Amino acid sequence: MTLPTLHCPRCGTANDRNYTTCHHCGAVRVFDPLATAAQTTTKPPPTAHARPPTPPYAPPPTLTAHPTLTTHPTVPAPPVPSGVPPAAAPRFARDVTRYLCTAVHTDTKFARHVVEQILEEPRRAVASSPGVDLGCVLRHALAARRRQVRRDIILALLLLVVLITLPITFGATLVLGFLAAWVIVAVESLTVHYGVVAGQLKRENFAPSQAPQPLSVENRRRIEAIERRDRGNVVVFSLYAPFIGYGQATGTWSFALDTARPEEGKQVIPFTVHELNDHLATRVGDLKLPGVHVENLLLVNGADLLYGVDDRTRDELLTDTAGPPSEKVSPHLMHDLREDGKGRARPYLAIRVTGWSGELATTLFLRCALLSDRKMLFIEGSSSLLAPVREPYRIADQLLDSPTLRQWWALVRNAGRRAPGLLIGSPFSVIAGLFSPLIEHRKQRRQAREIRHRTFNYGASFSIRDAASDQLYYRYFQQLDRELYAKTVEHRVLDALVEFMEDHNIDPSELIQRQTTINNTGLYAAGNMTLNGSAVGVGGSMAGVFRRGQTAGTPARGPAGPSAGASAGTPATRGR
Repeated sequence: MTLPTLHCPRCGTANDRNYTTCHHCGAVRVFDPLATAAQTTTKPPPTAHARPPTPPYAPPPTLTAHPTLTTHPTVPAPPVPSGVPPAAAPRFARDVTRYLCTAVHTDTKFARHVVEQILEEPRRAVASSPGVDLGCVLRHALAARRRQVRRDIILALLLLVVLITLPITFGATLVLGFLAAWVIVAVESLTVHYGVVAGQLKRENFAPSQAPQPLSVENRRRIEAIERRDRGNVVVFSLYAPFIGYGQATGTWSFALDTARPEEGKQVIPFTVHELNDHLATRVGDLKLPGVHVENLLLVNGADLLYGVDDRTRDELLTDTAGPPSEKVSPHLMHDLREDGKGRARPYLAIRVTGWSGELATTLFLRCALLSDRKMLFIEGSSSLLAPVREPYRIADQLLDSPTLRQWWALVRNAGRRAPGLLIGSPFSVIAGLFSPLIEHRKQRRQAREIRHRTFNYGASFSIRDAASDQLYYRYFQQLDRELYAKTVEHRVLDALVEFMEDHNIDPSELIQRQTTINNTGLYAAGNMTLNGSAVGVGGSMAGVFRRGQTAGTPARGPAGPSAGASAGTPATRGR
């Protein structure tokens, strides 16, 4: 008899209809009210003779207990039954993707950083950009760079003509040269805004599948590889903060609980950290918030891959020392690393809520570890915020199909201001392009030498979504919704912890006290608990309105790190 199944939205593997964790890729099943019908359709309900649903993932009996992360035989992935549809493509936020495509076409510096920091770094990991169709943005970035290079070549030739004829007619040559440069920049600006942005990136015209394809086969393959990596379960970072790609840190909290103290008249029921992780994932996944997404992620610094992690973790993450880190690790390794809790590669439960068409995304990174012979439970939570995209990158929503006289003159006037700088800088841009193969060759040789010396950092240091984020809210309701998402998730997590403790006959009084402190004041430091960067902003409430251009705070940096003190780290408000 055929059992009813649900297909994992990440890998397409068939699971029992009541599954909580995919037995192939380890993805946590969550409720997403925005999911399409095709993603939620199941086969008819089971009959009375059907076997009961399978429990959440548990390691096979051959796995070794993990103090040392010993290698166990690789368990082959279950075969995908015939007729199973391929994994559904990830759902992207169209508006945020449109805005980032607009950014690479209208901001030369941003487009250059995107190409140099992502496409031209084949040995490094790629930072995740939640809600962004990264492949589409990269294809537009390459098209924008081709057009910008052509503009610089024409301007460089113009400057050469000006310099040659300058001794003959000084004044007339300068004037004519400036006017010609103005015309070139104005034509390019009008082409970008009304040929590309208005023609392809407006809400009614945008089609990610129609993004311009790279001219070289190498770039096509590189973008396809990046798209696959962006759907993995590994975050490899290179900077101090590990949550690259998920926005600015807005707060951290942590505390330890004595799990050996039972409720009065009861005996503690032992539990594993995996049971607690699955319980939290399931409870948070039941939240009826827009775009809630829960997944297990492995976070590791790229400088630790060559020597800092154990052999088994390195074998999975770095299958080829000359190439980028793997985008995905097995559920078995994730299970054992969570059991250890103290390694340099650490699993987190990432709880992300996305609203405002993807422009506002809050993520809570949660980690639980059982220490001291399973008598102490350490819990940490770190919140990050992806703020709305900068206002200049939203210009696609303001353009008509053809410019009015005022809009035409505004673009032409702005081109006149930019023309002198672009004209003078064009030779340097052209020379850099001519020598780019040599520069790239030297960079690859330097990186290969660093790999041999075990000093190379494979981590990502640049995120498209982070780089395009503003420090301002553009709507009052965006600020309120950010508080709604963050506090609702945090409240559900703490409630789920209390439920779990009570279910296992552990005295929850200490946890309830700390839950009340976090929920009510947001700033507490006593005993073995620390809380930094709380939800309390200037004046004691994040709901306060800041002056235009004023930020609520910046995250701590350097060796002191986020635990050095409180920092709000959230955008200021801005009226329009």
